[in-house]
Amino acid sequence: MYKSFKIKNFRCFKELALADLERVNLIAGMNNVGKTALLEALFLHCGAYNPALTIRLNAFRGIEILKIELGRWVETPWDTLFNGFDLSKSAELIGENDSTGQRTLTLKILKDPEELTEVSQFIREGPSKLEGALLSSEKAMVLRLECKERGRSGKYHMILDAKEPRTEPIPPPPPFPGFFMAARVRIPLAEDAERFGKLEIIGQQDALLKALQVIEPRLRRLAVVVAGGNPMLHGDIGFGRLVPLPIMGEGMARLASLVLAVSNAPNGVVLVDEIENGLHHSILPKVWQALAEVARLFKAQIFATTHSLECIEAAHKAFMESSLYDFRLHRLDRVDETIQAVTYDQETLAAAIQTGLEVR
Repeated sequence: MYKSFKIKNFRCFKELALADLERVNLIAGMNNVGKTALLEALFLHCGAYNPALTIRLNAFRGIEILKIELGRWVETPWDTLFNGFDLSKSAELIGENDSTGQRTLTLKILKDPEELTEVSQFIREGPSKLEGALLSSEKAMVLRLECKERGRSGKYHMILDAKEPRTEPIPPPPPFPGFFMAARVRIPLAEDAERFGKLEIIGQQDALLKALQVIEPRLRRLAVVVAGGNPMLHGDIGFGRLVPLPIMGEGMARLASLVLAVSNAPNGVVLVDEIENGLHHSILPKVWQALAEVARLFKAQIFATTHSLECIEAAHKAFMESSLYDFRLHRLDRVDETIQAVTYDQETLAAAIQTGLEVR
C-alpha cells in the first residue's frame, strides 16, 4: 500500500507531493488541475518496469489511434507526458510502498545519436539493416524507463521504428496488480464476468453479492450466463428467471465493475476516475461502505477522483460510521504556476464539512 507519492515534470505537474495516504483516497479539485494526471502517474508507477503502459494513457483519455511518423522529428506519442512539453527534462515518479519500499521511475525520450547508441541493437532500420548508419530520431522513437528500487536499477525501452511497437528488453511482471477505470469507458461485460469467475474459484463470490445488495436488496444470487458466445453477469431478483446485470440499471453495473476491480487486485491498487458516475447520491454512503469492506478484505488500495461534494460527504459519513477511518481526502489546488495538494484527515474534513468550507 502506498504511503507517499511524488511527481516531477509529469503532465501538468512541475512537482507534487502526496503524503499520509490511506487505504481509500479521494482526489478532489477544479477542472484541469491534474486529478486524472495523478491517477495516470500512479498507474505507470504500479506497472514498475513497463514503458508500454504510457501508450495506454492515450486510450484512457479517448485517444485510440496511435499514428507513427518516422523520417522527420515532429512529435512523439509521449510529448504530452512531460511538463510544458519540455523534452530536455526527465519525468520522475517516486512512490513509497509499505511492502516493496521506495521505487523511482524516470521517463526520458531518447533522440540524440549518443543517447540512442545504448539501444542500437534493438532498433530496426527497415527490411535490411543499414550497417554503419548513423542512429537518429528519423529512424526510431524511443522512450526509456529507468526503475530504481532496493538498490537495483533496470532500464526498459518503448521503441517505435520500422518494426511493430515493442518493449526491449521484455520487462518482468509488476510487483502488484493495478487497475485503471477511466471516467467514461465502461468495463466490457465479458471482463467483469471473467473477474467474477476468479472470485468463484477462491470462494469469494459473496463479496460482490453483498455489495450489490446495497442497491438491489432483492438480489439473491449471481451467475455468469453465456449467450451468443458472450459471458455476462446475471442476477436472481425473484422474477423466476435470471436477469442480465445491465438491465438492472447503470448503478448496478457500475458498482459491480468497481467491486470486481478491487477484489481482483489483492495487495494492489485500483484507480477510478470520477467514481460517482452512474451512482445516485442517495446510495453513495452505502457504496463507500461496501467498497471499504472489499478493499480491506483483499488488502487493496483505492485512489479515486470526484467533482461531487455529495460524494465527499458520503465517503466521510461511511467511514465515520465504520470501525476504521482508513480514508483521506486530497484536494489539488493551482497556486501560481504550481499544483499543490491539501490533505484532509478525519478531524479537518469533519470541521470543513460542518462549517461549509469548500473542499472540492
